Amino acid sequence: MAARVDYFYSFRSPYSYLSAPRAFALADDYEIDLRFRGVIPMMMRGQSVPTAKRIHTLRDAKREADRLKMPFGHIHDPLGEGATRCLGVSEHAIDLGRQREFVLSAGQGIWSEATDPATEPGLRLICERAGLEWEGCQAALSDPAIADRVEANTQELLDIGHWGVPVFVYGGEQFWGQDRIDDLALVLSDAGLDRRL
Repeated sequence: MAARVDYFYSFRSPYSYLSAPRAFALADDYEIDLRFRGVIPMMMRGQSVPTAKRIHTLRDAKREADRLKMPFGHIHDPLGEGATRCLGVSEHAIDLGRQREFVLSAGQGIWSEATDPATEPGLRLICERAGLEWEGCQAALSDPAIADRVEANTQELLDIGHWGVPVFVYGGEQFWGQDRIDDLALVLSDAGLDRRL
């Protein structure tokens, strides 16, 4: 059985967006079961984010995006319905084995194409680009079991004593931030999970 790595992610977090290609690549490079865990954004959980921090975060994320050669800057904030709809479809995508494709498509749309996932045309574009049938995605949006899974993911993040994303959890150890993926990779290598050896 492959070792489990939980990957906590928010569609409103630019750092989650920046982490996604390398996070999913971990499952290609290491013998792990990478579990995508979409969580409700902090501001939708009643936690405030000062304006100065939001501005700093976007400037810092732009620098990181440039370093990683990822598109960034034509943004549509998904706070509210946009994030909720992405979270619902991401759980549906997990059921179909298309979570990587959906998360990457949604991140591209939100952070570099100003696509609004709160609208039908916006979310449909994201879904179909990820290889998902629109009718199934629509059904997921009104499925209470899907909403319960999102709530459970969010509660688990809080239960492990965390609030921010992205967070990776392997063997009880937490790796917080898109800049800790290399640290996680070293731990996975030390555990003998490297597929490349």
